[in-house]
Amino acid sequence: MNWTRLKHSVGPHSICRMSDFKPVQFGVLGAGRIVQGQFVPALRASSLGELAAAASRDLNRAEALGPKRAYDSYDALLEDPDVEVVYVATHNGLHHPLGIKAFEKGKHVLCEKPLALNAEQCRELIAAATQHKRILAEAFMYRFHPQIHKALSLLKDGRVGALRTVEASFSFQLTKMDDVRLNPNWGGGGLLDVGCYCVNFCRQVMGRLPVAVTAMGTFHPKHDVDMSIHGVLDFTDGRYGVISCGFDAGLRNRALICGTEGVIHLPQTFVSWEQPPTVRLEAGDTREDFRFDKANVFQLEIEDLARAVRNGTPPLLAVDEGLRNALVLDALRQSARESGRRIEIGHP
Repeated sequence: MNWTRLKHSVGPHSICRMSDFKPVQFGVLGAGRIVQGQFVPALRASSLGELAAAASRDLNRAEALGPKRAYDSYDALLEDPDVEVVYVATHNGLHHPLGIKAFEKGKHVLCEKPLALNAEQCRELIAAATQHKRILAEAFMYRFHPQIHKALSLLKDGRVGALRTVEASFSFQLTKMDDVRLNPNWGGGGLLDVGCYCVNFCRQVMGRLPVAVTAMGTFHPKHDVDMSIHGVLDFTDGRYGVISCGFDAGLRNRALICGTEGVIHLPQTFVSWEQPPTVRLEAGDTREDFRFDKANVFQLEIEDLARAVRNGTPPLLAVDEGLRNALVLDALRQSARESGRRIEIGHP
């Protein structure tokens, strides 16, 4: 990160020069694919954070990440006095209990999506973060990519007219039948795994919660977790979000922002690091492509939280983001279980 970006990010009254910035000490809970392939390499690429500790039930996996200290239990890492931020990257079912424990030990928490299994668990995490005066952030890394900021800027500038519909799709073919994402006790199902991105994007673009949702889905005959969910989010005033997600279709990773006068296409919305993404604007006779270099969204996410810890600036994703997403996810799941019944969204 350069000096200009840091100055812009932290504001004129809390600027911390790079030479004065003490790297934030991260502890990682879990040693799965994202941790190994994305998060830890991004942490090593940043000067704002360091991998102080890693924990896995398999000590060898924790040691393979190259931390200063490795543990074979999550509780042991939470007792490490040098760890300032805990990155919770376990299966979904452990996000809530480990997040609560981390706050009780005085740690900040960066938690993989979804923040918890349901809205009530999210409320408990927010309450714990507030009680212990710690930061809670949900790890929607895609939000940090410049393509997202560009798309929102085009919308704000009126390039596609008045907003009408947001469409978001995220799916892939899950072939391993022993995959943890099929375990109903651990928060399995496509909605929590990839559908949460679609809901987050729709909410972000619309700028508010929907008032109600309807959804249809398919469920695994043995594990009874959702294999696909297809839903409509009613944002009122003729504005709708349309999501499609799951484990039983080919790879989709795209979104559309549709207005009265045009469309903004994001063909690589959520997974943007495999090749440089392009945002396309189509409005009337106008067609513009905005191309982006590869951006390390995991590093940007890490550095956003590190600045929040050191400088007291709010992280990009507010503390209640996970709760707002969970309210919609809970309603979509209920609607799909009830064959498309319209479900009203509760108050945060």
